[in-house]
Amino acid sequence: MKQTLLAVILIITLGLKSWGQCTPFWPTGGGHGINPDSATNLTHALEGVAYNSTIQFFTPSDTIYDGPLGPVPAVIDFITITNVNGLSAIPNISPFTYVPNPSNGVFPGESVGCINITGTPSIGSAGTYNLVVDVTATFHLPPSTQPLTLPYTVSYYKIVVDPNTSVPSISTSKFDLAQNFPNPFNYKTNISFNMPAKGTATFKVFDLIGNVLYEKYIDAKIGINTINYDATDLSEGVYFYCVSTGSGSLTRRLIVDRK
Repeated sequence: MKQTLLAVILIITLGLKSWGQCTPFWPTGGGHGINPDSATNLTHALEGVAYNSTIQFFTPSDTIYDGPLGPVPAVIDFITITNVNGLSAIPNISPFTYVPNPSNGVFPGESVGCINITGTPSIGSAGTYNLVVDVTATFHLPPSTQPLTLPYTVSYYKIVVDPNTSVPSISTSKFDLAQNFPNPFNYKTNISFNMPAKGTATFKVFDLIGNVLYEKYIDAKIGINTINYDATDLSEGVYFYCVSTGSGSLTRRLIVDRK
């Protein structure tokens, strides 16, 4: 089957939506096609800011199958979204995931379905991340009702993470520790550090006279690592945090402010 089969099947519209499972929607008279196309592509993400987008699918009921005997009419029974590859490659504060609706990722012919993509890119994660959507089309060739399947990938979509000038910078060429963000903060803050090589890192929070109040060992990966620190047990005030690795130790100041 030609690429045109799923080029017609997949209809994609990106926009900011509420968290959780998306609501399938397609405007009356919208027809079948792809939006955005490969030139327009997906909405950009921003370092340190929650990303939440919805992909809408409108599956047609029929298409043309270009088989061994040439082009013949085909009835589309359903398409199945089996995976969105590439999301895990985006350095994150909260992992990038997708949730389909219907929850099984199966979209019958002439129906609308959707996928919600969410996640929060890390500070220092600016860059382009390619996505590959794995799809299986199930169809039959009348008068036969025997189901046929064809796996397919859509590989021209990407998420571009833009730099956020309001968040602290961090070097990606050496061991480095960013200022926590936000700072001051109420209860939770994000702390990012860069690792030139995979290894163990020790994260500590201590008071002004050096008492260790929190300690955590981290199996750190190469590149940007992000700690989501919860300071619920701390009183208002000024503290220090430190990340230690085989490459050295770096310390920054954080401020807890409940106002």
